[in-house]
Amino acid sequence: MNRFSEKDWKLFRSKIAGWQEAYMDKLNKEYMAILSGEGKASEKFWKLEKKLKRIKRIVACNVK
Repeated sequence: MNRFSEKDWKLFRSKIAGWQEAYMDKLNKEYMAILSGEGKASEKFWKLEKKLKRIKRIVACNVK
């Protein structure tokens, strides 16, 4: 049985692209802050890679 009405799905579909763009913009700003911050290039690289791996795991768990 469908738990959501067609109206709900239409609303969701109309909003999802904007939500994704806003989320990706937020992530990009976080990445830029890491890369433009103080410290060695290698330290910034590894900090960013750790963050990307964490986000990738979260997304992979929610996509299944």
